[in-house]
Amino acid sequence: MRRTHCLATFIIVALFPINGAAQSIKAQSELSPDAYIARRGGTLVPAGRLEIDDHRMTCGESPTVLDPNEKDFGSAPPGFLILNPDLFAGLATSVKLWIFSHECAHQTVGSDEVKADCVAVQRGRREGWLTPAGLEQICEFMRPAREDQKHFNGVHRCELMRQCFQETRGPPSR
Repeated sequence: MRRTHCLATFIIVALFPINGAAQSIKAQSELSPDAYIARRGGTLVPAGRLEIDDHRMTCGESPTVLDPNEKDFGSAPPGFLILNPDLFAGLATSVKLWIFSHECAHQTVGSDEVKADCVAVQRGRREGWLTPAGLEQICEFMRPAREDQKHFNGVHRCELMRQCFQETRGPPSR
């Protein structure tokens, strides 16, 4: 069943043309947010302007593209984030914020999924939006996830995230 398009989850504080702004973003790949939008569509939310359920979310200088055609909840090409607002509909706030933070973490930790999970959980705890109950919501969301070449299964990922939630030092290595 396809969820209805719901941009209400995201409150865009200020939309403005990005003309020169996207050019100033130093993406590490040939794909810029502008090029992505020209090719696939979506709406650009400048860095620091995205709100998810009344939480202002930033990822350094990286903007976010809201793309209802993105096949997953989110992804993170170098220099920007992509979120699928349709898939966010109905998710708990802690899950939405964790997904954003996980994708944002890829901007600094690269493709390491374990580190991205850990950085996202620690960010949530540090910023106060992730509580033990919220972590359990994330774990329930992740429970059915199957292992693939980049990810552990959801239960294992959750075990590692619980460890990270308790730790004050950096994320574990895979």
